[in-house]
Amino acid sequence: MWNDQSVAGGGFFNSPNQFGNAATPNQAQKTGRRASRTAPIVIRQALHCGDDGVKIWGTEIQIVSVVARVRNIRTQSTKITYTIQDITGRMRAVLWLDQDAMDEDDKSAPRIQVNDYVQIFGNVKTNKGKKVLMAFKIMPVSDVNEITFHYLQCINNKVKMEADSKKEKIVTNNVISSGLPVNSMVGMADNNQSVNGLNARQMMVFNLIRASNLEQGISKDDMYTTLKDRMSKTEFEQILDWMCGEGHIYSTIDEEHFRATDAF
Repeated sequence: MWNDQSVAGGGFFNSPNQFGNAATPNQAQKTGRRASRTAPIVIRQALHCGDDGVKIWGTEIQIVSVVARVRNIRTQSTKITYTIQDITGRMRAVLWLDQDAMDEDDKSAPRIQVNDYVQIFGNVKTNKGKKVLMAFKIMPVSDVNEITFHYLQCINNKVKMEADSKKEKIVTNNVISSGLPVNSMVGMADNNQSVNGLNARQMMVFNLIRASNLEQGISKDDMYTTLKDRMSKTEFEQILDWMCGEGHIYSTIDEEHFRATDAF
């Protein structure tokens, strides 16, 4: 599809020792708009993103997943720099090493060799005008099907995010046409539309957290004081716990103060 000669001419089929299993990978597919904060991409998307990182249909992707072939490895005392390539392009990936862990156990560095296929989780940064994938985790690919599966995930995720983006635009236009601010909580209690993976009740809490401009975020007590006429304390606590678990919000100075993950 992307006409990559490295795969077509001498790809993974010439490296039988890396792949011991040809079964279809058993991976669960997340659904819903909230899963967009972690997304599979191809290298071309990373190379052509802006300085603010990868975005797909206007949604910022905080953590990306890339499946690629290692073309070069440069090991230094504090980091390992990989040159990686897939069927859309080539770039560098940098993995910073935990020096303390290395002193105790030399297995802390991933066992990766040139021409191995790997899956890398990280975020895309700009360094001296070039895009670099700052890796959090690197894993060798042990199943050839994972490579094809990754490309299918990239296509499927982009199509789903396009559809979700159009739905959100319709909801936003409906709110604006009703004369209410986009982030207003007024009238949301009876709205069953899902925005950004959140239902109307969850959006009431999320909008309060996102609206706070305090560095430490908004406190749980202040939120419930505003919402106590709209929902019970039990429901409020359940919504907070769920949004924390899904990555929409995070606690700051203690377990009583929260900020939204997109509030920067």
